[in-house]
Amino acid sequence: MNATRTATLAGTWYPADPGQLTRMVDGFLAGADASLRPAGRPLIGLTPHAGYTYSGSVAGRLFGLLRNVPPRRLVILAPNHRARLARPALSGAAAYATPLGAVAVDTAAVARLAAGGALVIDDRAHRDEHAIEIQLPLAQRCWPGACPAIVPVLVPYLDEAARTAAAAALAAELDDGTLLLVSTDLTHYGAAFGFAPFAGDIAAAVERLDSGALLRVLAGDGPGLLGYGRQTGITMCGLEAAALALACGLPPGFESALLGYARSGDRDGDYSRSVSYAAALIADGGTAAGVGEP
Repeated sequence: MNATRTATLAGTWYPADPGQLTRMVDGFLAGADASLRPAGRPLIGLTPHAGYTYSGSVAGRLFGLLRNVPPRRLVILAPNHRARLARPALSGAAAYATPLGAVAVDTAAVARLAAGGALVIDDRAHRDEHAIEIQLPLAQRCWPGACPAIVPVLVPYLDEAARTAAAAALAAELDDGTLLLVSTDLTHYGAAFGFAPFAGDIAAAVERLDSGALLRVLAGDGPGLLGYGRQTGITMCGLEAAALALACGLPPGFESALLGYARSGDRDGDYSRSVSYAAALIADGGTAAGVGEP
């Protein structure tokens, strides 16, 4: 666990120049709306993972609300877009590089999780995966000079037993200083994605489909989200990651809020090929010390 994972998205999905990247991300963070923040300590954040020109402004609506409540650690649950996995995959890297510097991995937590057997270390799966790296410049600018350590986890399709085992292992790591971050986009619509069931007002139909998934996330209903996925076929790449996060458990009285929503088709009005993005936050519903305006 000594290697640093090299940034693979710099210069394509986000700027490679540190100054340009800083200015872009700071603009995203400034778009957060403090009036939407649920009460209490943040528990689970949901954020998209497309290139910054597409989804950065939506992601900023989550990160911008977290600036005054810095966690000690981020457990990032993301889909695996390329690798074939039987169990959730941890990264064995010691750090992840971005143009803004290195983000440390909590290697002790990775070792504990891997030792339990419900999760495995698979650096091959993490090498070219974008869904975790894309979150890191946002975290670095959200908490400049104090970016929390990360636990990177790629989540494949899981049966109930595997999900229960992984959730139990992760829940044991979720102390008051840990935030679960779910990296996911919503509906991928169009022939290129193998999903184009709607006629007429595609934009409205896609929004309804996305809303059904988001309602279940905000309700903390992991089984309901999985059932919705089976029922509708929604092409939400991080559905399993979101379900795993919810399976880790939520306290009575938790609160949640949708912070932002957009579709790539909003840019030019062409929804025949469009990906949807959302930001959301689940908090414990109590009064978190130090929560202030972003």
